[in-house]
Amino acid sequence: MQHTDKYKLNLIEKDDVFSPDALNDNAEKVESVLVSLANGDREEAEARDALAQRVTALEVQKIFFGTVAYETSPQTVNLGFTPKAVLLMSRIPGTTAAMVVGEKYVYHVSGGRETVILKIVENGFTITSLGSNFFTHGEHNYIAFV
Repeated sequence: MQHTDKYKLNLIEKDDVFSPDALNDNAEKVESVLVSLANGDREEAEARDALAQRVTALEVQKIFFGTVAYETSPQTVNLGFTPKAVLLMSRIPGTTAAMVVGEKYVYHVSGGRETVILKIVENGFTITSLGSNFFTHGEHNYIAFV
């Protein structure tokens, strides 16, 4: 009995005595390859699905950057959405930065009095100036997280 060159399948010759063993051997080889391919396709599909889920999760986490020209106190910045967190950084040398997350707010205590510096409000955030070393008039950069 001869065999194919590439896959070594049994080739039945005209003068061979008929035996189902050679045919069964070929069928088992073909089935083994088909199962392997099917498993590979399933694993590839699972890998594609897992990647799609990771991309979807990343797309949900949105970040917006911007600049606000702070002129009045308090000043509300309307983002068109209510952020989960805001990081506000002054562009003026010697001043500070503040970050607020969720329902909390950043405040300053001076002379027994609390003043809110940065607070998340519906559709944006509010800035209150406290003068030097806190937010003063001028441009400030922000990052808002959805």
